[in-house]
Amino acid sequence: MSPFKVVVHPLPSDSSDKTHGPALTAYEYEPFSSLNALVFIHGLTAGPHTTDLTHLQAALPSEYSIWELRMRSSYSGWGYSSLDNDVRDLSQLVRYLREDLKKPRIVFMGASTGCQDALEYNNHPGQLPRVDGYILTSPVSDREAATALWSSEALAGSLVVAKELINQGKQYATMPKVYIPFFETPITAARWWSFAAVGGAEDYFASDLSDDILATKFGRVEKPLLILPAEKDEMVPGSVDRQLLLDRWTVTAPKGIFSELSGFIPGADHVVSSPEAQKWLAERVAKFLTGV
Repeated sequence: MSPFKVVVHPLPSDSSDKTHGPALTAYEYEPFSSLNALVFIHGLTAGPHTTDLTHLQAALPSEYSIWELRMRSSYSGWGYSSLDNDVRDLSQLVRYLREDLKKPRIVFMGASTGCQDALEYNNHPGQLPRVDGYILTSPVSDREAATALWSSEALAGSLVVAKELINQGKQYATMPKVYIPFFETPITAARWWSFAAVGGAEDYFASDLSDDILATKFGRVEKPLLILPAEKDEMVPGSVDRQLLLDRWTVTAPKGIFSELSGFIPGADHVVSSPEAQKWLAERVAKFLTGV
């Protein structure tokens, strides 16, 4: 990735969050001081500057610039963090953009677990500063993806250990490495349960969720919603009917909310690594933003 310019924005500390550590940092891409903001929310193990956003940056309407946030869960911090922390951190950025910089339009663009973050933020109506739209790219079920790494028995065993720690009041203890050998990052019992358990906080996109449960995930969205799964996402088990799953999400969202621009990113893997897929994605996002 070639060098690029950013403006660094140290965010004010959230005095209401007694668990919060150092003030957060946001990064603004060119064009600086644009009218509106597209907030790119990374997935697990990623963070600001780990994703090549040049195709997206080049395609955006001139009134938008990209923002990234270094959250408590960025990079290796995800193993000790939570969706709740992500929502609190994102609310600080939105409040800064809305109140300090007077941005009239703020849109979230989640990638992988960033999609869970976006919907989790939406599901706190009236409690958080508003955003004006949501873009979900490469949404996947973490617990279904885990089946590619673990046998069902091994995964179930790891969850038994996590639940025992949680029941003992040790939810912030790290999981024994033997139960999660595929991750280098230490992971707390609470985060592992959230990540891999049926009904965990991150269980948004599994193919076996009932319509009633999906309604609690997508049915509360009140702003324009664009969903762009990766056509060849290696994190989605082969047993999943991807089109059926997308259709179920579509009908669950309130009428008029789900964007007709939604659809599979052609030929894309989970991280949308090919230039052709990146270009397609960038153009689709740009079209969506013009209507927000």
